[in-house]
Amino acid sequence: MNQYIFKNFLDDKIIYKKNIAFWDSIIKSLLIPENHVFSEYIATSDGFGNDFYDGNPIYNFKIDNLNKGVRIIQEEPEESSIQFSAWIKETELPSGQFVNELVINLELTPETILLVIDLIHAWILSDLTKFRMKRYIETISKVRTQIKETRELEFA
Repeated sequence: MNQYIFKNFLDDKIIYKKNIAFWDSIIKSLLIPENHVFSEYIATSDGFGNDFYDGNPIYNFKIDNLNKGVRIIQEEPEESSIQFSAWIKETELPSGQFVNELVINLELTPETILLVIDLIHAWILSDLTKFRMKRYIETISKVRTQIKETRELEFA
């Protein structure tokens, strides 16, 4: 059975806000010691101050001097396999500026938290190029598939 964290976060605003605080703590623990200045670049509320509670994004930030951003999209858990994917894309901001964005789509578990930390470390702290980051994401995906297949063989 999968260990989901903040299950039902889309249905409960208190859990949703705790989820955001959790991500804020994780991101700050990664970036502040490295002296990275970061800010939100995707609106998470409408023009009247009403928050969106849809998980897209649950958390986002950009590092201006690297022209890189990270968008974390969190989905409600399903009881099948744990969902996790990531990709690099160029996103145009309302200002007309473009940012290279690491998009991570996940269901939150201890495993996916570690994957997010690893990908952010590679993208921001190791400052991989778009090409190298795409290759790294492919490698991570292949390794996850191998692990999943090995687990399935053990329980067959």
